[in-house]
Amino acid sequence: MEANEVTKKLVEAEKVLRDLERVMTDASRVKKEMETYLKGIAESGKTVNQEQLSAMAAQTLQATVQRPPVEPGKKIGTGVSKIDELLLGGVPLHSNVVLFGPPFTAKEILAYNFISKSLSENIPAVIIAADKDMRIIKTEMARMMNLGNDALDDFEKKGLLKFIDIYSRTVQLNTPSPYATQIDSITNLSSIIKAVDTAEEQILQTYPYYRLLFVSLTAFVPQLDEKVFLRFGQQFTQKRRSTNNVSFYLLEEGLFEQRVYETISYIMDGSVEFKNTNSKQYVRAVGFNRVRTREWVEVYQSHNNFDLGSFSLERVR
Repeated sequence: MEANEVTKKLVEAEKVLRDLERVMTDASRVKKEMETYLKGIAESGKTVNQEQLSAMAAQTLQATVQRPPVEPGKKIGTGVSKIDELLLGGVPLHSNVVLFGPPFTAKEILAYNFISKSLSENIPAVIIAADKDMRIIKTEMARMMNLGNDALDDFEKKGLLKFIDIYSRTVQLNTPSPYATQIDSITNLSSIIKAVDTAEEQILQTYPYYRLLFVSLTAFVPQLDEKVFLRFGQQFTQKRRSTNNVSFYLLEEGLFEQRVYETISYIMDGSVEFKNTNSKQYVRAVGFNRVRTREWVEVYQSHNNFDLGSFSLERVR
C-alpha cells in the first residue's frame, strides 16, 4: 500500500474514532438524563408505563445524538477574507490553531474577527479570558462588528457568546457578567476543562459547530510546570479535535524559551504566525495540509481588519 493511501486510511480511521467518542459521550449524557428522570418519578410516587418510558428515551436520544449535520471536509471562516483565501477556504473543522507573534500585530484583529464572524452567522462562540478583562474583549469585538457594547450582552443572554472568566479572580474582582463561568485560579485546570466541556455540550445539542478563542496561552506558561502545561494542552486540544469546533489560541512571542513555542506548536494542528521586519508586518500559515503559499506575506493593517499583499503558489511577489 502506498504512503498516501496509508495516510488516507489513517485519516478515515481517526474520523471514525472521533464519531465513536461523540456517540459514547452522548450515550453517557442520555443515561444521566434518564437516571435523573427516573429518580424524580420515584421520589414523586408517580407511575410510568413502559410505552411512555420508551417514547421519552427515544425523544431524548434523538434530541441529544442527532445534532445538525456538518458536511464532510467543512472549513470554517476566520472572519478575515484574505486569511481564508490563504488557507484555501478557511480552517478545517476539528482544528486547533495558535495565533503567534509579537505584541501589537494583527493577531488580535484576527482573533476578534474570528469570534465576530461566528456571532454574525448565529453560531455560538466560547471565549476563555485568562489574561484580559472580558469587558475589554467585548469592547474590541463590538468595534469589529460596528455595534454598541450592549449588543454583546444580548449575545450572552441568547447563549451565543459564552465566557469562561479566569482573569477577574486574578485581580480580585467578581466577573462582570452574570452569564459567565468564573474560575478561581489559572492553575485550576480541571475546572477550566469542565467549564469548556459543559459549554460545548450545551452548544452542540442545538448547533452544528462552534468557535473557541483562548485569550491567551501566554498567561499559563509562567504559572505551570512544563510537564503539567504539556499534559493540559494535550488533553484540551485532543478533546476539541473530537467535537465540531475550531479553536484559536493567542500566544505572545519573545517572552519564553524557544522550546516552549515548539511544545505548543507540537500539540496544535497549525499556526498563523505574524512578525515585524523593517517597519513592515508579515504573516504566514504553518502546519496546514494545503495553503496558497507557505511564504511570508505582507500585512496591511486597518482599523478593524487587515489586507494581505499578493501571493502565489510559489512565492510572495
